[in-house]
Amino acid sequence: MSTNDLDIEYGPNPPGAKYEHTDIDTSIGYQFAIWLTVAMLMSVGIVYGTFWFFNGQELAIDAKVQRFPMAQGLVREPPAPRLQTQPFKDVYLLRLGEAETLGSYGWVDKAAGVTRIPIDRAMELTLQRRLPARAEGSSRTTIVEDSSGGRTTAQR
Repeated sequence: MSTNDLDIEYGPNPPGAKYEHTDIDTSIGYQFAIWLTVAMLMSVGIVYGTFWFFNGQELAIDAKVQRFPMAQGLVREPPAPRLQTQPFKDVYLLRLGEAETLGSYGWVDKAAGVTRIPIDRAMELTLQRRLPARAEGSSRTTIVEDSSGGRTTAQR
């Protein structure tokens, strides 16, 4: 035997060997690959089965929920008082309605014959009829202010 045929750790190689006999046996490699494939297929089956099970439960729950009108989108307005969902829009619509009321003619009390006129026209009539106004020197007004100590009044 030559030193090339001698494996110091495992002994001599068989005559005519074309690979090292200290490597893995091929049948063990094939068995590992087969068992790995089986384990992967079982994992896929478990995951798919679990998904199918929970999806079926979800569909059953959804079918039960659809019997209720709120779940079907047939929601009616709740009784008053209601919460504001869009406060800026509500304020805008309020001011728009007030501006329409101040700028148009209409009845206040039709039975009593009381009407309203646009505010611009009311101011013109007030100037034409020379109704009493404030005295010239009294431009000071009393306003109410909120402070950290409570409500106070101040002259301006």
